[in-house]
Amino acid sequence: MRAFGLRTQADADAWRLLDPPPQEWYFTAITRRPGAQAGALADARGMVCDAWSRLDLGPLGFERRHAEPWFFRPAGPLPTEVAPPELEILRATTPDELAEFEAVSVRGFDAEDAEVDVGTVHHAAVLADPRMTNWIGRLGGRPVAAAMSYESEGAVGIFGVTTVASARRRGFGTAMTRAAILPESGLPSTLYPTPEAESVYRRLGFRPVGRLQTWWRS
Repeated sequence: MRAFGLRTQADADAWRLLDPPPQEWYFTAITRRPGAQAGALADARGMVCDAWSRLDLGPLGFERRHAEPWFFRPAGPLPTEVAPPELEILRATTPDELAEFEAVSVRGFDAEDAEVDVGTVHHAAVLADPRMTNWIGRLGGRPVAAAMSYESEGAVGIFGVTTVASARRRGFGTAMTRAAILPESGLPSTLYPTPEAESVYRRLGFRPVGRLQTWWRS
C-alpha cells in the first residue's frame, strides 16, 4: 500500500490501511496473531482478513465472505521436475516489464482479452522494494503467465500465480510457482490456493495448515 502512497498502521493485533484502497479487493485490515480481538478491526471498512478464522465480526456490521486455506511448505529443495523448455521466466525490473506483468495477471484472472490501465493494480513504486518479485512467463516472446513472491524475514509469500486460458495445462503454473518459491532463499513459503490448483501445490510440498476468513463492510 505504501507503493500507492497510502498510510498504514500496525500494532500487536492487526495491520490496518488508513486510506481507501486502490481497488476493493485489497485487504484494509489483517489480524496479526490468533488472539487478536474483534475490537482491533472495529473501525475497518472494505475487505478484512481474519488470518486465523477466530473472530465473529457479524455483530460489528461485517458480512462474512469467502474462506481460503493457508498452505505451507518448509524450506528445502524442490522435487526434481523438468521445466517446460518453451517457457521463459523473468523478473519484472523495469516500469515496462511491470506493466507487462500487470496486464498478463489481469488476463489470467479475468478474460484473455481483458485490459487494465497501467498502475491500476500494481504501482511502479513496488520496483523499489527488494522484497517483492513480480514474475513474467513468456511463450515465444508473448506474456502468458505471472506470479509474485514477497520475501520477509521468516518466509516467502506467494501470490497471484496465473496463466492465460489459452496456455493452461502445459505446466506453466507449476514452473511459475517453482520460481516464486525462491528456493535459494532457504526460507519456507506460504500461499492460499484455489481448489483447482491445490494438487499442483501439494506436489511441490505444500500442505494445509489453517484457513483465513474474509469479511466485508462498506
